[in-house]
Amino acid sequence: MFTDQALEQELNVVAMHRKLPAGTVLMEPGDAITHIPIVQKGSLRILAQDGEGRERFLYHIMPGESCAISLSCCTTKRTSSVRAVVEEDAELMMIPARYMDAWMIYPEWRLYVSDTQAQRFGELLETIEVVAFHKLDEQLWNYLVKRVQATGEHLLKVTHQDIAQELNSPREVITRLLHQLQRRGMVTISRGSVEVHLSAKGVPGLQEGL
Repeated sequence: MFTDQALEQELNVVAMHRKLPAGTVLMEPGDAITHIPIVQKGSLRILAQDGEGRERFLYHIMPGESCAISLSCCTTKRTSSVRAVVEEDAELMMIPARYMDAWMIYPEWRLYVSDTQAQRFGELLETIEVVAFHKLDEQLWNYLVKRVQATGEHLLKVTHQDIAQELNSPREVITRLLHQLQRRGMVTISRGSVEVHLSAKGVPGLQEGL
């Protein structure tokens, strides 16, 4: 993973390897950060959660990437502020948190950490922009597209309630919007799944009549 042989050797010695099936909850808000996950295969879905358990999808962690929030929590000795769910069957390297600072002697590790934090910051800004300035129909389409891009699978095994929870919206509204997307040929709805058609163009006016 790294070109620095000393860093790569340390990584191979201390990293634990885990294989987790889709749907596994890797981390909950309030959990102590004991290990830093680096995705080797598959992907993770990261969600913010408030004190009342309401969730909001933030971003995905893809192969070769890590969780910037875990890295930051290690630095500040804070507990997790997010929920991490395995999006598709994943293989992870779990690095003990104490190496977060110890490996800062390696320029390649410092660059990896800073690049990870910069990338996640950009994704968080994108999420804030979508939530603040886009209608719920556009937020829903963006959410579906992000999940397809993360897995490479157009058929998402997800219920209307699952989507509603991760977009912090009433299920009835999500169901109504999904049916409008279906009428436009952008999705196909089945029991317990949604097939996303990325070739479809545009979402303007989707909320008319809500």
